[in-house]
Amino acid sequence: MTSNTVTIHSTGEGFRDASLETERMAAGLPEAQATQLCLITEEMLSLFNSITGSVSNAEFRIENENNLFTFTLSVRQKLGNTQRSELIQSSTSGSNEAYKGFLGMLKEIIVQTMSVGRDIDMYVGGDTSAADPTDAVMSAPKWDKFERSVLLAITDNVKVSIKGGVVNLIAFKQL
Repeated sequence: MTSNTVTIHSTGEGFRDASLETERMAAGLPEAQATQLCLITEEMLSLFNSITGSVSNAEFRIENENNLFTFTLSVRQKLGNTQRSELIQSSTSGSNEAYKGFLGMLKEIIVQTMSVGRDIDMYVGGDTSAADPTDAVMSAPKWDKFERSVLLAITDNVKVSIKGGVVNLIAFKQL
């Protein structure tokens, strides 16, 4: 069973619809399990929003196959190196799932190395207005770590895939 796809905006538009789709997918489950699924949706949307910044075209959906719930949030957006790193740290493995194997890891290292200078002003306290605008959106580190830890604690697995300007955050929960 698959939910309807909900368009998510960083303004909060679509968050309510995503919650309603989660409730619909959780219908018939015990209250504790339904609440857990709703919490996964909330934390996933909040974490994604705080890291990626201004988003107007993200898509959210949930799939259920034999009580394995798969939450998918996808957006076509260029991320700065800092945003990219923060999102990848949100995964269970701590790695970008889009790049597997030796050549994939090599490509990921090259991508990070080529973009390292774009974020340097944020680390040395310089003027962030000179940096790439996608890097200027910085969230409170403690809050991000809290959201990340909650999401990782209540899911079985979280995967992040960033490739060619397409960002996917996927969470799995087996009930």
